[in-house]
Amino acid sequence: MISHDETPHGRHLGVTDVIMMVVQRIIGSGIFATPAMIYRDVGGSPFLFFLVWLIAGYSSYAGIMCFSELGSIIPRSGGLKVFLSIIYNKPFMLINVVFGIFIVIFGSIIANVIIFGEYFLYAVGIDDGPVMESYSKPIGFAFLFLTILLLLCSTKFVIKVQTVTGFLKIILLLCVSLMGLSVLILPSSITKIDNNLHLKDFFNVKTNVTIASFTSAILKGIFSFNGWHTTHNVLGEIKDPINTMKIAAPLSILLINICYLLINLTYLIVIPSDELLEINEMVGLVLFEKFFGNSFGKIILSSLIAFSVGGNIITVLYHISRMNQEIFREGFMPFSKFFASNYPFNSPLTSMLIPFFITSIFLIIPSNSNIFNYAINLESYPTQIFFGLACFGILILRKRNPENDHHIKASYLDISFMVLFSIFMFLGPLIQSSKDSDSDSSLPNYAITSLLILFLCMLYWLFMFKLLPWFFNYSLKQETITLHDGMTVHQWEKSPNETNSAYEPLV
Repeated sequence: MISHDETPHGRHLGVTDVIMMVVQRIIGSGIFATPAMIYRDVGGSPFLFFLVWLIAGYSSYAGIMCFSELGSIIPRSGGLKVFLSIIYNKPFMLINVVFGIFIVIFGSIIANVIIFGEYFLYAVGIDDGPVMESYSKPIGFAFLFLTILLLLCSTKFVIKVQTVTGFLKIILLLCVSLMGLSVLILPSSITKIDNNLHLKDFFNVKTNVTIASFTSAILKGIFSFNGWHTTHNVLGEIKDPINTMKIAAPLSILLINICYLLINLTYLIVIPSDELLEINEMVGLVLFEKFFGNSFGKIILSSLIAFSVGGNIITVLYHISRMNQEIFREGFMPFSKFFASNYPFNSPLTSMLIPFFITSIFLIIPSNSNIFNYAINLESYPTQIFFGLACFGILILRKRNPENDHHIKASYLDISFMVLFSIFMFLGPLIQSSKDSDSDSSLPNYAITSLLILFLCMLYWLFMFKLLPWFFNYSLKQETITLHDGMTVHQWEKSPNETNSAYEPLV
């Protein structure tokens, strides 16, 4: 096991907290939006529909097991940032700088904030277009600001609230599942709804299915499981992290998979296949309208989505602040000591202000949805690359230190799946057709833009650690200092080459 720093935040997260954290992070609006699109992509086949969800569910399991093995070797907060810096330590500080700058720049939660504002208005019965456009962003901003205040006042209190609301979210999703089961058990004279799922039609394919459409369905399913990795951003705050993750990692994914399976079963039971193939809006809305009527059903679903997304915002902001703080502790970015500090509330206030500021800019500046989607793609594309590098890094660490006992061990199937999927996600956008209907011709290919940004981050590293020291004839030495709030950070000292000819990383 690689040595690690204890953080002043302390270890205060137990098994239940971690499970609910994963639940809050993964379950948002995706399960109420993507199933109809997936059903259409697989040609209306129930068998292929559930196969897609099984593959997507396995992807989340494979990912969290890979990261749990890395976390058992490197039990520190920071997640990907820490894993990559230990695995790919040559050239020195390259991966730290490239990953760190990119994550800090793109650490916004704009999409969730806007979604929360929209569905909050739906939940209170407001669906007028101009009103929605005027008030959805301010409401999302107000909730974001409230979340920051709560995290500043008491992180432990927010964690407990998150745990309780995570339980409520699971209960609500199971209640949604009971809607479908009631149609199976009770006669239609009581439910007023017919059962639309029949064994004789289970393997039937009603419309054309291609490899491309099936692949698209898998990607949509995986999107609904997005967020499994973020628990490792706060690994340093988990009690007995190895044993806790042994229990919490598989159990949380199993719990989510069961909920998703039951809800998708409910969709197929309640909504006729022909209707499901034609749905372009949120399939969850159709489900609730069939049970509760158009107006009341919309209010119930909107309340559930607003509740789910609100919990997601709290969890994401908590994780981003910890990730940013770990990046600034490396000391290679301007004002690192300021942004790494816990002063004055014993919370990473300054690190939280970065995603708050970036998100606020998007909320204030008038922009269309294409810009938002483009920004999300700019963040998501490199993240998949980093996922693949981290999971492949497991094999590197096993070969580098074969005698080490990995307390949590991912299977080779888990590792292979994650690496191959990352390669697919890397190549796909680079070769996509320019005629793709989902693309905006006014914007450059987001994959190329992402790679250009990564290249600029590499240039920053090249100038700071290679060109400037060579040109001005000095070397950089990394020193550890302790701030007055107890947080340890690194700073880089310049020394003439004749007195210090090398610099060494501190592990």
